[in-house]
Amino acid sequence: MKKRFSTRLFAAFVAITVAAAGVSGCTAGTGGESAALKDSGTEGSANSEEHPSWVSDKQIEVSIMLMDSPSQPLKNDAPAHQEITKKTNVKLNLQIVPSSSYKDKKNILLGTNNFPDIVYLQGMDDVVTYSGSGIFEPLSQYVNETDMPNLYKFWQQYPEMKKYLADGELYVFPVVAREESANGPGPVIREDLLKSNNLETPKTFDELLEVLKKLKEIYPDSVPWTTRKGTANLLKTTAYMLGSGYEGNGLYYDNDLDGGKYVFGPASENFKEVLSYLNKAYESGVLDPDFATNTAEQMESKLSSGKSFFFLDNSGFGQNYTKALKKIDGNQDAAMQIIPIPENSFGQKRAMAYAAELPGRFYALNAKAKNKKEIIKFIDWMYSKEGSDITNYGVEGKSFEYNEQGEPEFKKDYVMQFKDAQPSDYYAVYADLGITKLDWSLWACNTKTWFEIQKLTGNWDDLADKYWEIINNDKAYVQPHINPPLTKEETEAVNDILVDLNTMLEQEFNKYIMGEAPIEDWDKVIAQQESMGVRELEKIYNEADQRALEQK
Repeated sequence: MKKRFSTRLFAAFVAITVAAAGVSGCTAGTGGESAALKDSGTEGSANSEEHPSWVSDKQIEVSIMLMDSPSQPLKNDAPAHQEITKKTNVKLNLQIVPSSSYKDKKNILLGTNNFPDIVYLQGMDDVVTYSGSGIFEPLSQYVNETDMPNLYKFWQQYPEMKKYLADGELYVFPVVAREESANGPGPVIREDLLKSNNLETPKTFDELLEVLKKLKEIYPDSVPWTTRKGTANLLKTTAYMLGSGYEGNGLYYDNDLDGGKYVFGPASENFKEVLSYLNKAYESGVLDPDFATNTAEQMESKLSSGKSFFFLDNSGFGQNYTKALKKIDGNQDAAMQIIPIPENSFGQKRAMAYAAELPGRFYALNAKAKNKKEIIKFIDWMYSKEGSDITNYGVEGKSFEYNEQGEPEFKKDYVMQFKDAQPSDYYAVYADLGITKLDWSLWACNTKTWFEIQKLTGNWDDLADKYWEIINNDKAYVQPHINPPLTKEETEAVNDILVDLNTMLEQEFNKYIMGEAPIEDWDKVIAQQESMGVRELEKIYNEADQRALEQK
């Protein structure tokens, strides 16, 4: 299996040559101010030398619905937000929703067409669901050298963005990663406990289960393997490694089948191995009995206190838990470390990395938003270097300075005040400033700023070096496949199938994981899925993907 990481340097961003041909059918003309902005129904404003980045002479307010994060709590009027207002004359009104209730609230607001100017979408599923309803502003008309030159450069740089179209139209502003290092969901275990109990690092998933069973025997009050965000997230993080797959709606791209194809995970024969493995983990007392209801905060508490020893999720979290564990008496040698992806029962070593260039975060513009002309200019500024520097480093002179190469660098005296913060120094900096990927940033950092902060605070250590060495050398990881655009007819068919299909499946998963139904009976569930149109769903996506590949 090929490792498909790409580490393009965004420093070359400003030097990208915009191809004259462009992307056929996806952008507006480039002569003068576009008709799209001329007809937006707002008064124009000229940028002055004093305020070159202002999008309006009169300050406007833009409301943005964001999902909060336990690791990086969001807040209004953070320093970066205030600096955005100073540079653009746009006042941000963040409508912050807890992660536990974000999906439900978002769905209600979208379903009633009563949402803020800009809304964070957790994936392209919302575009598939709502693209034909008219609630999102069509954006292709703006993506050109005149209206949105900064976004247009990225559009040219990443032709894969064409897959964000729905029925030939763009409805989302995608987040672009800035110098991201790719990690992903991975198996992280208490390395110190393996050593102190003379246990070998597991090389297969069966060996992993045996190791966790032994740790349960040694520490009977423990919950060896803990999780977060319920059953769907457990399947999402484990199923691909175990030989099947499960993304947000059950459909995933399998790199090992016929050179790559879409499969609805729960309807595949291999999914029985996923359920069987999780059932063994549950019945042996290894898997957290609260796996179906655990929150992110509960997972963090169990791992940081030493009650749990293993997780299979965002592997970067392990370094934060290690620092918390070391503060507990007797745990000075604690070390949560990733292990290379184990071999599954099919003889495969495979894992899906997080996207290193296009992380799959999207924002949609309300078609009813006021000041659309100014908002479009504002969003394009967010893709500029100035916008990215502010939304990833904060305020020049306070939290960062520019070096001789014109690149931002954090000030040590600023970041040192967060040296001992929880869950980490970098998350504390992000939360204090209101910056990076989880906040309002469109050309967004994550690992780039994380590394810089930890090296300044002295929290970068041998454990971190080893972690990234293991990740970078593990050929099991592949980059995620961007879903193809669908036609209106395909979208309607997909929605019709998925609504009933996933409603049914949500009532089935836990029965098999918890042993209330024998694994053999999953064949009946597969047959039920087939009767509900799952093979038609796969066919739609595979044909759409082929169509996208052939698109010039």
